[in-house]
Amino acid sequence: MDFQVSARKWRPQKFSELIGQEHIVRTLSNAIELDRVSHAFLFSGTRGVGKTTTARILARVLNCEKGPTIEPCGTCSLCMEITQGNCIDVQEIDGASNNGVAEVRDLIDNVQYATSSARYKVYIIDEVHMLSKSAFNALLKTLEEPPSRVIFIFATTELIKIPETILSRCQCFEFKPLSNAQITKQLELICGQEEIEIDAKGLVEISKVGAGSMRDAQSLLDQVIAYSGKKIDTDSVESVLGIVGGTTLELFAERLIKREPAELITLVQEVANQGKDLGLFCRSMMEYLRNLLMVKVSRNPENLLNTHTCDLSVLKKQAEGFHADELQQMFTILSRAEAEMKRSSLGQMVFEMAILRLTETRSFKSIDDLIHKINQAEPEAQPARPAMPTPVAPVPQSDSSATSAKSASPAAQPENGSFDNMIWTRIRQEVSRKRPAFEHYLDKCQVLALNDKEIQLMFSDSFTLEMVESPENIKFIKEMVKTASGHEVQVILKLGEAKPTPSLNIPEKKNLNEDRQGRQKTESEIIQDALDIFGGTVVK
Repeated sequence: MDFQVSARKWRPQKFSELIGQEHIVRTLSNAIELDRVSHAFLFSGTRGVGKTTTARILARVLNCEKGPTIEPCGTCSLCMEITQGNCIDVQEIDGASNNGVAEVRDLIDNVQYATSSARYKVYIIDEVHMLSKSAFNALLKTLEEPPSRVIFIFATTELIKIPETILSRCQCFEFKPLSNAQITKQLELICGQEEIEIDAKGLVEISKVGAGSMRDAQSLLDQVIAYSGKKIDTDSVESVLGIVGGTTLELFAERLIKREPAELITLVQEVANQGKDLGLFCRSMMEYLRNLLMVKVSRNPENLLNTHTCDLSVLKKQAEGFHADELQQMFTILSRAEAEMKRSSLGQMVFEMAILRLTETRSFKSIDDLIHKINQAEPEAQPARPAMPTPVAPVPQSDSSATSAKSASPAAQPENGSFDNMIWTRIRQEVSRKRPAFEHYLDKCQVLALNDKEIQLMFSDSFTLEMVESPENIKFIKEMVKTASGHEVQVILKLGEAKPTPSLNIPEKKNLNEDRQGRQKTESEIIQDALDIFGGTVVK
């Protein structure tokens, strides 16, 4: 067949035709012009970014009959032989299938012979990281001191697997992934030469799926052309490549704004049932969230967005439904899910769980604001109450140091002498001084008994009772009672119809507040207040 795939037909033949690797082209061009060409090069980068192509161009540049020159003629016998892969002095070796020490020793033996017709003998070893450790070791001496007119060019997609001893003997060049704009421009050129009608949005979608690889994008273009012929619309591109369209992404964002988990999962299942690639859907949604964030933080987002795939007016409207930090959290969740989906055999489930996590994101709260609120949470002056509560009958003591009666009970009246209001006032003063946030618990309780043996407190709601009856709070109450009265007492907590027991009178509380305002709270006091209010624990 005469047909050639686009990746071969449109492979660059000169440095000037290389796309997206300007830093490498400039360095190699200057080396040629200054006659400072190294004997060993290492090209690294992802697939389809031009590593092997650059190696072949360099071989032509060095061996062109009119060279060495950065603009090889392409018509001389050597240029044509190298292009066709027939040149004896330029050998391209697959490192994956020739990775043993025996193959490397054969190469070393051949290196000693002079060239047949070319100026330089060039060895291009692709996927060099596949060589065995012994093969690398066998290559070291020759790589460090090769015969004259011999050049090694290594290419790899996994630089981390190359031994340091090899790296130190080579000039290393890292090839960058191509941008979507660079790939789109080249695809547009190819379609123009091939007389293919395709809209700009379709080209952008192909470029995005190519993910920085020109070869992948060109292969995808061939696939789309085979499906649609010479006239291609965006729907055809999305059908062939399994891409989720912009309308679906907009609908997804709308349901995410409304926090509709069931509808979001239904949408994911519909996409999966249509045969779409959920991995691409996840990546597309990440890009959509990124665009929403750019709209939110930038005054002129037009320069930051791909206008072919985004409706700016829709983005601006939807961006109002999110906080910036929510979008960042959502992007992180999808990024982790996308990586996990590649490793899991249950990709759809992983994606669905990530979608449910998206609905639970909330905007961040500033820790400075929380600390400020704690510092400002001073107890307000309460209206004066009767100095003494109505006496109630004594409550039986328990053997334990702290007991709770959670069943509702009537507010019995303690007998005379069972309640010491002065001691209770001093207890409230100590609590206000040491743990002000604890006062809001005492505001909700009624003192049933307070003497040299026990303190009985009744609370009207179970939540407050459960918060107070923790071992730490029981210990704190006992310490405050001992400080105020000098006695070790038993703490008894009850649940019932509690009437708040009067605490400090207004003048006393006002003076205490004024004293407290004269100093800044320490860090430990702020942390303790937060623990009291929010019911947390310190994790070190």
